[in-house]
Amino acid sequence: MKPLRIVLSVYVLLFMASALSAQEMPVPVAVQARYFKKVFVYDKTIPKDGIKLLVVYGDATPGDVKDEIVDAFNTIGIKATAAKGSQIATAGAGVNVVYFAPGGDLKAVKEFCKSNGILSISGLPNLANNGDVSIAINAVNDAPKVVVNPDRLKTEKQDAADLMRLR
Repeated sequence: MKPLRIVLSVYVLLFMASALSAQEMPVPVAVQARYFKKVFVYDKTIPKDGIKLLVVYGDATPGDVKDEIVDAFNTIGIKATAAKGSQIATAGAGVNVVYFAPGGDLKAVKEFCKSNGILSISGLPNLANNGDVSIAINAVNDAPKVVVNPDRLKTEKQDAADLMRLR
């Protein structure tokens, strides 16, 4: 009975962690999309017209969060689609930016962006702080703030000179 209790406890903790992951985004998705659109101007690697963005999500990503991210970018004129991490190789063909959604496959995003020179972004600022994505949006004193990881930008072969002014 004790091993079953441990296994159930682990599942409960994992479920709670995935449910809380969407709440870790300190800035509303619509605000993130507008800020990211402004940030893209500073990256000379991204075309100024026709930006294509892929939202990478996972089984732990709440469906409404994934849809909200896609809708927010499409609303401001950035073509956004979504795919699970296991589909990133095919779904990511032709994209300029990959958005890591809470609960997505971080390893897949990191490898794909590194191998293909694609900019990675997220609404989870700790990922940029830790070097898992290049750019994230945080809230400081209730105002959005761009978080840039210069090492990750180089890993993803991004033209980082102008982006570094955002730090």
